[in-house]
Amino acid sequence: MPVTRQFRAPAEDGALLADPPLESIGDQVDRNAGILAASHIRVADVPLAELRQAAAAEAIEAARAYLFEGGEPVPDSRLPLLVAGHQPDLFHPGVWAKNFALNGLAARLGRTPLNLVVDNDTMKGFDVRWPNIAANPRDVHQIAVPFDRADGDIPYEERRPHDPAAIATLIDRCRPLWANWGFTPLLPEYWSKVCEHLDAGQTFGEAFVRGRRHFERRWGAINLELPVSRLSSGSAFAAFCSSLLSEMPRFAAAYNGAILAYRRRNRLRSRHHPAPELAVTDSWWEAPFWVWRADAPRRAKLFVRRGEGCIDLRVDGRTLACLPAQPDALSAGWHRLAADGWKLRPRALTLTLFARLCLADGFLHGIGGGKYDEVTDDIIRAFFQIEPPGYAVVSATLRLPLKRFPATTVSVHAAERRVRDLEWNPQQSPETVSKLPELVAEKDKLVKTPPHGKARREWFRSLQRVTQEMR
Repeated sequence: MPVTRQFRAPAEDGALLADPPLESIGDQVDRNAGILAASHIRVADVPLAELRQAAAAEAIEAARAYLFEGGEPVPDSRLPLLVAGHQPDLFHPGVWAKNFALNGLAARLGRTPLNLVVDNDTMKGFDVRWPNIAANPRDVHQIAVPFDRADGDIPYEERRPHDPAAIATLIDRCRPLWANWGFTPLLPEYWSKVCEHLDAGQTFGEAFVRGRRHFERRWGAINLELPVSRLSSGSAFAAFCSSLLSEMPRFAAAYNGAILAYRRRNRLRSRHHPAPELAVTDSWWEAPFWVWRADAPRRAKLFVRRGEGCIDLRVDGRTLACLPAQPDALSAGWHRLAADGWKLRPRALTLTLFARLCLADGFLHGIGGGKYDEVTDDIIRAFFQIEPPGYAVVSATLRLPLKRFPATTVSVHAAERRVRDLEWNPQQSPETVSKLPELVAEKDKLVKTPPHGKARREWFRSLQRVTQEMR
């Protein structure tokens, strides 16, 4: 099997990565539309073409309502859709470039641009990272300035501020860090918009999105935008989910087989990349969804079991519901769970599966998504038994206009390798050998004499201690 396609952000400042090239994406999108329109498969007993029409119409209506609620301009929109998506992070320009490519491509191809805000992912970053610029290269380093307290795995759609003082003082604490830049970055204006929305009671995810769109509107990129939390409430999405739940053993086989094939192709040993496999325990099948309640916003795994004429749902070891097996009734039961306060959200591969198969004529990924979505291709082939629609990968490189020191890509990569070696194998450095021979000898002895059984834990701790001292 061939190794996964390798996408790399361009090294040149201002350069764009597009695969296929921007001028060829229109051909891909038209080809996708033809393949999907001609498909004879049914999803939840509905022809795919019919479900796609309903899903796109629902998404447009929900996205227009979302923008209207935020007091934003609502652009003209029509079917079909060109779609991209990302978490509402403070992301870098390479990710942001995708939003502008989406807008420009949609205008050229006669599609409506829709950006999905993946607000069902957990918020992991709680600081702004700054380059500390100095005359001496040795003094250049990165500084992390926190804007709130970290508190674990809370989804963006639930995450609200915990430290108002840190939020209010972020700009004052960051201002000295750009004092010698010669220009003012976007952060002060952006953060003032974020604070406006936080003060109005919105979540971090919502505030980050509204702040970002403030600049996009100024620069002429007005896409439709829809949080996954709202997409999940649509009837078409419920129908799609019911089709997976009703055939979980077969879907899990396709899902796990695609993940294992990806690991084999890329020689990956980690059980978490590109995603964990779906588990099965005592006839309960893990489904590719997250579940939580607003009053207990910790994501939990959903498990399903096929019963007599129904599908049992379980979370954290207790039964959540028993839904009818018939597609229409199952979808209605899915909506009742939401009405009762349960949040059921797709995981990453499930979301892109729905977006590419049931929602859009074309999908724009970043580099990470572009690599992993080969898994989705294999799931579509195995479960739906059709050739998957193609997707594009778009990213860019845009660096801050700051003082730079003489360096080449080769020298930077060499330095990165040097740092890794010093981190994990400092005993291989000639300087370490000459200055710390006792520690080098101690580690060499430990490596050559690994014990077994209970003594192995203490041996491992000794190995860590010696390596840390050499660092």
